[in-house]
Amino acid sequence: MRGGAFVATAFFVSAQLLYGIPQAGAADLVWEVENPYRFFKRPTSFEVQERAFDAAGGAVHGEPVASNMLPKNILWRLERRLNDPDCRDRATPDSCLATAGPQYGPRRLGWAAQTLNFTCYDRDARPRRYLTTCDRQYSWGTAREDYILPDAHTVDVRIAPEQLANAGEGACVWTWQARRPGVPAETRQQPCKAALVIKRVPFSLDRNVSGVSVKVQLPNGTVLADPDVVVEDLFVVALGDSFASGESNPDRPVTFSATQEMLYDPVNVNRDNMANRSPTKKESSFGLASADNFNPKALPKRLMEDEEKGLIYSPTSQEFLQAFNKARAQWLSADCHRSQYGYPFRVSMGLALEDRHRAVTFVSLACSGADIAEGLFGPADAHDELEGPKGQKTVPAELDSLSALICRSEADRTDFRTYRLPVYASGSTSIGEKSFAMRWCAPQSRKRPIDVVLLSIGGNDVGFGALVAYAITDSASDIAPIAGLIGHDLRFSPSVSEVYLSVLDRRMRALKQALSDGFGVEPSRVLQNAYEPIQFDETGNVCGNEATLGLDVYPKFRYSRERTQEVSNFVRELQVREACMTDAAEPGCPAGLATGSGTGFQFITDHTSEFLHRGVCARDPRTASDQINMSMPRLSHATDRFMPYSPAGTLPYGHRWRLVRDPNDAFLAANTHREGISPFDDLQPPYAALISGAYHPTAEGHAIVADHVLRHVNELLEKRKLARN
Repeated sequence: MRGGAFVATAFFVSAQLLYGIPQAGAADLVWEVENPYRFFKRPTSFEVQERAFDAAGGAVHGEPVASNMLPKNILWRLERRLNDPDCRDRATPDSCLATAGPQYGPRRLGWAAQTLNFTCYDRDARPRRYLTTCDRQYSWGTAREDYILPDAHTVDVRIAPEQLANAGEGACVWTWQARRPGVPAETRQQPCKAALVIKRVPFSLDRNVSGVSVKVQLPNGTVLADPDVVVEDLFVVALGDSFASGESNPDRPVTFSATQEMLYDPVNVNRDNMANRSPTKKESSFGLASADNFNPKALPKRLMEDEEKGLIYSPTSQEFLQAFNKARAQWLSADCHRSQYGYPFRVSMGLALEDRHRAVTFVSLACSGADIAEGLFGPADAHDELEGPKGQKTVPAELDSLSALICRSEADRTDFRTYRLPVYASGSTSIGEKSFAMRWCAPQSRKRPIDVVLLSIGGNDVGFGALVAYAITDSASDIAPIAGLIGHDLRFSPSVSEVYLSVLDRRMRALKQALSDGFGVEPSRVLQNAYEPIQFDETGNVCGNEATLGLDVYPKFRYSRERTQEVSNFVRELQVREACMTDAAEPGCPAGLATGSGTGFQFITDHTSEFLHRGVCARDPRTASDQINMSMPRLSHATDRFMPYSPAGTLPYGHRWRLVRDPNDAFLAANTHREGISPFDDLQPPYAALISGAYHPTAEGHAIVADHVLRHVNELLEKRKLARN
């Protein structure tokens, strides 16, 4: 809560009509919504964001800044304010760790680690889901709310400072009445300096009967009033793939041991002491030039409870496996690698921060690995936590999950529609067709309309992941065992992706139709993001000048400049085609696209320029230490220390020049291991590097994207407001 710095709404009211006393020269009441970001259960979760937002430029001298006057990079500033490490020397991870302040630990883990278990999303359910009703906390207690459509909000009303100066020290008499007919007025007498907390201000989709009218009589007889304390509750939905889900940015990243390493070698499962020791030089022949001093099979090891207790669990024991899994990264939704760092969360939170007369109801169903067929229309493979009694091998279709949330009851989903989409096996150029039967509910059975859809889709449809593998490996055999674990090809050339691109317009046509049929979404309310260019270094050239930069987690990873350029050319072609599918009037668009004149979605590209010199292999041009910090830390046999820095000092959410995670970063942030095989298997490092979210934006990158998208959302809302008036 801003503590008096509210968004002001002034009304000049005739006191004769209210109380038969002389009219005041001016009247001014200010109010704000309590705990307005409805995804958070606790008000403290939002207040942390609010204080940082104000300090980052959201307020001046305690007074909020109008949304059109906010710094253009306010969400990036907010991210840095919350997650920059508490240390005196940030030059290297080790220097930061050595000069750590009292907030170093929480800052290293990131802000989302503090809110992860206090949201209206059920992480323990299978399948995971948004709560139908959510117990949300306020200054006065707890309210059990329908998450999708609240019937009320809590509002705090104060007397503006200039009027409070005339109120004196006595008590004020407040009266408020619902704007909906038939509800009696309520009255409360309290000190004038105190905020009036109206526990439940009625909310309706019909603004004419939503909210309350409020008046207050000061000790000197002056009456101030606001007849329109009406909360605007926006419903924002995010759909799509890993670039929206927040992939590579777990809500709580892994913490690593400062002294122990983990030997990834199948022989380790039969040698109990090998998990927690330094292998000999003889064991260090794995094809790297540094093999004389480092063992490339040995990588940082998660900090586990045995080490914290001064014990060493046998690596073949159930105790070890349980402790290892317990120390894994934590995600809002592990099946989708969905986290609160995804740009849609930042956009929706920004909407609540910039206007305190507003509440925001937010749902993100974006899922890593999703494409239009397997992800939006049909179920997709889950990413994490596949084994055990709560294992979940598939993720429900995003559109199906959204329909279940929006429809008033399951029985209302009686509108059956069929959509035919082109389908293909990953790596195959044979195109087939499949029908997807969807269940919608009639418009009158939907809880509410969707105000904004944030969409990122198309990359997996054309095989983004396989193209990345094509750029960093010499042949499919380099990662064939991993492909066997996942069950599909992980590497193919842009020539295969060209085939998939040729039918993407048919998939996009089906998606547009489904959003209209199932949810009544007007195309202009869909904001589709272009993919960030991730393939460039600090000079603007494609990666490959330093072939193994950020890739030494696995010795078979290395950039080919030629193949990376091929992929870059295709990615540019994809963006042009996506623009044409949005609006066929764009220059150079091919004739005959299935999307006709265009989907009518808003295709956002202005954020992409921010990444042109800050891609996955970009080094900070201001300092030479950045390249050193991009190396994988390994235990030196000469010094018995991790070099070039301790993995315990890794800063997953600290400021970096590059805005994209490289495979080393992904290993050190999410450290995803494949379940069902030994955690020491030599397949685990490349699996962890690729499946943990390499080649996706950092949290800082997501915040930069969100700044751009938020401006487009505000323009959309402003146009709608003008049309309504």
